[in-house]
Amino acid sequence: HKPVLAIVTYPDGKYGNLPDAARIGEIASSAGVPLLVNGAYAVGRMPVKMADLNADLIVGSGHKSMASAGPSGVLGMKAAWRDVVLRVSKESNKKEVECLGCTLRGVPLVTLMASFPEVRERVNHWDEQVAKAQWFAAQMEDLGFQQLGEKPHRHDLMAFVTGRFYEISQTVRERGFFLYKELKDRGIWGIQPGQTRTLKLSTYAASRADLEVVLDAFSQILKKYS
Repeated sequence: HKPVLAIVTYPDGKYGNLPDAARIGEIASSAGVPLLVNGAYAVGRMPVKMADLNADLIVGSGHKSMASAGPSGVLGMKAAWRDVVLRVSKESNKKEVECLGCTLRGVPLVTLMASFPEVRERVNHWDEQVAKAQWFAAQMEDLGFQQLGEKPHRHDLMAFVTGRFYEISQTVRERGFFLYKELKDRGIWGIQPGQTRTLKLSTYAASRADLEVVLDAFSQILKKYS
């Protein structure tokens, strides 16, 4: 059976790898299959043009890459898909059938809209964000951790194998929770309690000074248990 839709996640949400979406779009187009780009970690962070990706539809995340106060998404499409995706009910021309139950309202919508000017401006500084991410990855590898995925990395979202932390967790009373506790004691939050084997993180919007605090904390923890 011929596929009705191709989907590519750009970048992927685990490693932050950026696939060749434009090439995928070319292949899909030649096969007569529309392409949807899941740009949850791209739209609002980096310059993205649907035409450059040879996409028919694109999805962005208002809470991952903008400033919506609640889970939200944005959808873009070529004009050819407008009457399909945004078709209205035969009973009411104010109800878009495919969007029923999924529309945004209230505070999540207002905060999403309020973030648009800043979001539009900050994507112009994407090169700086990439350079910062690459610097951070290099510092992490100097500590003995392994950055997974593309190298040099082209996105702020990254994953690391943190085997040294896992080895420590096998020798302490708190087991895997020791890392959460050590970071909490240093005023650093966000890590999942019990996690030591791998870390997934984003350097977006954090200053180098902020990231140096994190790196120093990692270094101190390693020295403490060495």
